[in-house]
Amino acid sequence: MFYRAIRGIAIALSHILYRFEISGPENIPKEGAFILCGNHISAFDPIALAAFSKRQLTFMAKKELFKFPPLGAFLRALGAFPVDRKATDMNAYRHTLKLLKDGNGFLIFSQGTRMKDFDNAKAGVAVFALKSGAPIIPVGITGPFRFRRIIQIHIGEPFSMEDYQNQKVKSELIDKIMAELAERIKPLLK
Repeated sequence: MFYRAIRGIAIALSHILYRFEISGPENIPKEGAFILCGNHISAFDPIALAAFSKRQLTFMAKKELFKFPPLGAFLRALGAFPVDRKATDMNAYRHTLKLLKDGNGFLIFSQGTRMKDFDNAKAGVAVFALKSGAPIIPVGITGPFRFRRIIQIHIGEPFSMEDYQNQKVKSELIDKIMAELAERIKPLLK
Protein backbone atom coordinates (compact mmCIF):
# COMPACT_ATOMS: atom_id res chain seq x y z
CA MET A 1 0.00 0.00 0.00
CA PHE A 2 2.71 2.47 1.01
CA TYR A 3 4.77 1.51 -2.04
CA ARG A 4 1.85 2.23 -4.39
CA ALA A 5 1.28 5.63 -2.79
CA ILE A 6 4.96 6.52 -3.07
CA ARG A 7 5.06 5.20 -6.65
CA GLY A 8 2.14 7.52 -7.49
CA ILE A 9 4.07 10.45 -6.03
CA ALA A 10 7.18 9.35 -7.95
CA ILE A 11 5.23 9.26 -11.22
CA ALA A 12 3.79 12.74 -10.61
CA LEU A 13 7.17 14.13 -9.57
CA SER A 14 8.85 12.54 -12.59
CA HIS A 15 6.37 14.16 -14.97
CA ILE A 16 6.70 17.56 -13.29
CA LEU A 17 10.50 17.62 -13.21
CA TYR A 18 11.45 15.87 -16.46
CA ARG A 19 10.10 14.65 -19.76
CA PHE A 20 10.57 10.91 -20.08
CA GLU A 21 10.71 8.81 -23.21
CA ILE A 22 10.37 5.15 -22.27
CA SER A 23 10.89 2.23 -24.62
CA GLY A 24 10.61 -1.47 -23.85
CA PRO A 25 8.53 -1.52 -20.63
CA GLU A 26 6.91 -4.70 -21.95
CA ASN A 27 10.29 -6.42 -21.44
CA ILE A 28 9.72 -6.43 -17.67
CA PRO A 29 8.01 -9.76 -16.88
CA LYS A 30 4.60 -9.70 -15.24
CA GLU A 31 5.69 -12.35 -12.73
CA GLY A 32 8.79 -14.13 -11.50
CA ALA A 33 12.22 -12.90 -10.51
CA PHE A 34 14.27 -10.58 -12.69
CA ILE A 35 17.26 -8.31 -12.36
CA LEU A 36 17.02 -4.84 -13.90
CA CYS A 37 20.57 -3.63 -14.55
CA GLY A 38 21.77 -0.47 -16.22
CA ASN A 39 23.99 2.56 -16.11
CA HIS A 40 23.56 5.02 -13.26
CA ILE A 41 23.61 8.73 -14.15
CA SER A 42 21.59 10.36 -11.37
CA ALA A 43 20.36 9.83 -7.83
CA PHE A 44 16.88 10.02 -9.40
CA ASP A 45 17.46 6.83 -11.49
CA PRO A 46 15.91 4.37 -9.03
CA ILE A 47 12.89 6.62 -8.51
CA ALA A 48 12.36 6.98 -12.27
CA LEU A 49 12.67 3.23 -12.88
CA ALA A 50 10.34 2.44 -9.98
CA ALA A 51 7.84 4.98 -11.32
CA PHE A 52 7.74 3.41 -14.77
CA SER A 53 7.93 -0.26 -13.77
CA LYS A 54 4.61 -2.04 -13.38
CA ARG A 55 6.34 -4.34 -10.87
CA GLN A 56 7.66 -3.32 -7.48
CA LEU A 57 11.44 -3.15 -7.47
CA THR A 58 13.81 -3.88 -4.62
CA PHE A 59 17.27 -2.33 -4.67
CA MET A 60 20.48 -1.76 -2.78
CA ALA A 61 21.41 1.67 -1.53
CA LYS A 62 24.67 2.70 0.06
CA LYS A 63 24.55 2.18 3.81
CA GLU A 64 25.42 5.82 4.49
CA LEU A 65 21.91 6.80 3.35
CA PHE A 66 20.39 4.78 6.19
CA LYS A 67 22.27 6.64 8.95
CA PHE A 68 19.58 9.33 9.07
CA PRO A 69 16.65 7.33 10.56
CA PRO A 70 13.76 9.07 8.72
CA LEU A 71 15.51 8.64 5.36
CA GLY A 72 16.43 5.05 6.21
CA ALA A 73 12.83 4.23 7.10
CA PHE A 74 11.59 5.85 3.89
CA LEU A 75 14.10 3.93 1.75
CA ARG A 76 13.22 0.62 3.41
CA ALA A 77 9.53 1.26 2.75
CA LEU A 78 10.39 1.71 -0.93
CA GLY A 79 12.14 -1.68 -1.04
CA ALA A 80 15.71 -0.49 -0.54
CA PHE A 81 18.17 -2.17 1.76
CA PRO A 82 21.68 -1.10 2.80
CA VAL A 83 24.89 -2.32 1.23
CA ASP A 84 28.47 -1.65 2.28
CA ARG A 85 30.15 -0.69 -0.99
CA LYS A 86 33.63 -0.75 0.52
CA ALA A 87 33.59 -4.42 1.55
CA THR A 88 32.05 -7.72 0.56
CA ASP A 89 28.66 -7.37 2.25
CA MET A 90 27.42 -10.92 2.83
CA ASN A 91 24.18 -9.73 4.46
CA ALA A 92 23.25 -7.76 1.33
CA TYR A 93 24.34 -10.70 -0.86
CA ARG A 94 22.14 -13.21 1.02
CA HIS A 95 19.22 -10.76 1.16
CA THR A 96 19.40 -10.21 -2.61
CA LEU A 97 19.42 -13.95 -3.35
CA LYS A 98 16.43 -14.46 -1.05
CA LEU A 99 14.52 -11.66 -2.79
CA LEU A 100 15.21 -13.23 -6.18
CA LYS A 101 14.36 -16.75 -5.02
CA ASP A 102 11.06 -15.35 -3.72
CA GLY A 103 10.29 -14.07 -7.24
CA ASN A 104 10.92 -10.34 -6.74
CA GLY A 105 12.18 -7.75 -9.20
CA PHE A 106 15.61 -6.43 -8.26
CA LEU A 107 17.23 -3.22 -9.52
CA ILE A 108 21.00 -2.89 -9.51
CA PHE A 109 23.45 -0.35 -10.84
CA SER A 110 26.45 -2.62 -10.99
CA GLN A 111 29.04 0.14 -11.28
CA GLY A 112 28.33 0.99 -7.66
CA THR A 113 28.34 4.72 -8.37
CA ARG A 114 27.06 7.19 -10.94
CA MET A 115 28.53 6.97 -14.46
CA LYS A 116 27.10 7.81 -17.87
CA ASP A 117 28.33 4.67 -19.60
CA PHE A 118 28.56 1.06 -18.46
CA ASP A 119 32.32 0.78 -17.96
CA ASN A 120 33.87 -0.67 -14.79
CA ALA A 121 30.75 -2.64 -13.88
CA LYS A 122 31.13 -4.95 -10.91
CA ALA A 123 30.40 -8.64 -11.41
CA GLY A 124 27.78 -9.00 -8.65
CA VAL A 125 24.90 -8.83 -11.13
CA ALA A 126 26.24 -11.91 -12.97
CA VAL A 127 26.68 -13.81 -9.70
CA PHE A 128 23.12 -12.97 -8.59
CA ALA A 129 21.75 -14.06 -11.97
CA LEU A 130 23.69 -17.32 -12.00
CA LYS A 131 22.85 -18.23 -8.42
CA SER A 132 19.14 -17.38 -8.74
CA GLY A 133 18.49 -18.22 -12.39
CA ALA A 134 16.78 -14.82 -12.78
CA PRO A 135 17.11 -13.15 -16.19
CA ILE A 136 18.96 -9.85 -16.44
CA ILE A 137 17.06 -7.04 -18.14
CA PRO A 138 19.46 -4.42 -19.52
CA VAL A 139 18.56 -0.75 -19.16
CA GLY A 140 20.11 2.33 -20.71
CA ILE A 141 19.42 5.79 -19.26
CA THR A 142 20.47 8.90 -21.16
CA GLY A 143 19.88 12.61 -20.90
CA PRO A 144 20.58 15.36 -18.43
CA PHE A 145 18.51 15.18 -15.27
CA ARG A 146 17.70 18.88 -15.48
CA PHE A 147 14.32 20.56 -15.18
CA ARG A 148 11.96 19.67 -18.07
CA ARG A 149 14.74 18.06 -20.12
CA ILE A 150 14.20 14.76 -21.93
CA ILE A 151 15.40 11.62 -20.17
CA GLN A 152 15.37 8.45 -22.24
CA ILE A 153 14.98 5.07 -20.59
CA HIS A 154 15.46 2.11 -22.90
CA ILE A 155 14.59 -1.30 -21.43
CA GLY A 156 16.13 -4.15 -23.40
CA GLU A 157 15.05 -7.74 -23.85
CA PRO A 158 15.70 -10.16 -20.98
CA PHE A 159 19.05 -11.94 -20.99
CA SER A 160 18.31 -15.50 -19.86
CA MET A 161 20.69 -17.49 -17.69
CA GLU A 162 19.26 -20.78 -19.01
CA ASP A 163 22.37 -21.59 -21.08
CA TYR A 164 24.59 -21.10 -18.03
CA GLN A 165 22.66 -23.11 -15.45
CA ASN A 166 24.41 -26.08 -13.86
CA GLN A 167 27.82 -24.58 -14.59
CA LYS A 168 30.28 -23.71 -11.86
CA VAL A 169 30.34 -20.02 -11.06
CA LYS A 170 33.90 -19.24 -12.12
CA SER A 171 35.53 -15.96 -13.06
CA GLU A 172 35.61 -16.91 -16.78
CA LEU A 173 31.84 -17.48 -16.83
CA ILE A 174 31.18 -14.28 -14.89
CA ASP A 175 33.42 -12.31 -17.29
CA LYS A 176 31.55 -13.80 -20.26
CA ILE A 177 28.16 -12.79 -18.83
CA MET A 178 29.37 -9.29 -17.95
CA ALA A 179 30.79 -8.83 -21.46
CA GLU A 180 27.50 -9.91 -23.01
CA LEU A 181 25.55 -7.64 -20.64
CA ALA A 182 27.76 -4.67 -21.60
CA GLU A 183 27.13 -5.44 -25.28
CA ARG A 184 23.38 -5.43 -24.62
CA ILE A 185 23.45 -2.16 -22.63
CA LYS A 186 25.70 -0.10 -24.96
CA PRO A 187 23.13 0.18 -27.80
CA LEU A 188 20.53 1.30 -25.24
CA LEU A 189 22.69 4.33 -24.36
CA LYS A 190 22.16 6.04 -27.72
